[in-house]
Amino acid sequence: MIGYHQGEIEVQEKSCLREEASRISKIIRNDIPDVAARFIERQVMLIIGLKDEKGFVWASLVYGEPGFVKAVDQQTISVLSLPFKSDPLFVGMKAGNNLGILAIEFATRKRMRLNGLITQVHDTGFNVKTREVYSNCPKFIHSRKFSGFETMKSIETKKSTQLDKGQIEKIRLADTFFIATHHLESGADVSHRGGLPGFVHIVDPCTLVIKDYTGNAMFNTLGNLVENPQMGLLFLDFEAGDLLQVNGEATVQWEGTEKSIYFNVRQIRSVIGGFPLRWEFGSYSPFNPPILDQN
Repeated sequence: MIGYHQGEIEVQEKSCLREEASRISKIIRNDIPDVAARFIERQVMLIIGLKDEKGFVWASLVYGEPGFVKAVDQQTISVLSLPFKSDPLFVGMKAGNNLGILAIEFATRKRMRLNGLITQVHDTGFNVKTREVYSNCPKFIHSRKFSGFETMKSIETKKSTQLDKGQIEKIRLADTFFIATHHLESGADVSHRGGLPGFVHIVDPCTLVIKDYTGNAMFNTLGNLVENPQMGLLFLDFEAGDLLQVNGEATVQWEGTEKSIYFNVRQIRSVIGGFPLRWEFGSYSPFNPPILDQN
């Protein structure tokens, strides 16, 4: 069994879920079982997260036709895709760096984490030796059907240090986003968050609040934040084909056993036309809590 680090244990204990987390930890392994290999090899997109050379944590994605990801052996995956050269993650794609990977299949509401060490980077992709391989529950994943790739025509990249009105509106309407975090010893991790539109509370152009919904009791993301406040968010516009990356620092704030992530925005990268994958919306997850405080 692969153990939890102290930050994860702290959140599990304060949530009164330590026993459940210990039981669930038995699913974590360092090799890739056949069912996991088949799952990742049919994907068209991977969400990735890592810490760059300056210590900033970012979330992004790589993509390709089914088969662009291959399980080479029981502990190695080969990915024939790289982030854009202008992407903050591009410079961090180096052998020896830790990479968090999330494979998510919206149509079936399935997801899998494959965290590990980058062992090779070449002109068209990279290899990763897996350290943690495990599936997550289907909670809060909204069903979407992949409808194909769209030719990338006009791409407009904008960088800033606070959210503008258009970016705030995209976040207000978002029902899905992804979080990248990093732990000094356990490495990078990237996770999924879903809810009804409005579930990300926008306090001001530099502050977001994300209520933590009950999930698998592992608290990988929150546990990492306890020990390293650096966090990266990725919002994908499934209809318009845009993406929004946000970096900053986060703290976990408590009300009894309930908790929220308070996120201070530091760096923003918005790419209009930078997400050429299209999905048709199916239905919201049946687990979504109601939105009590509208933005």
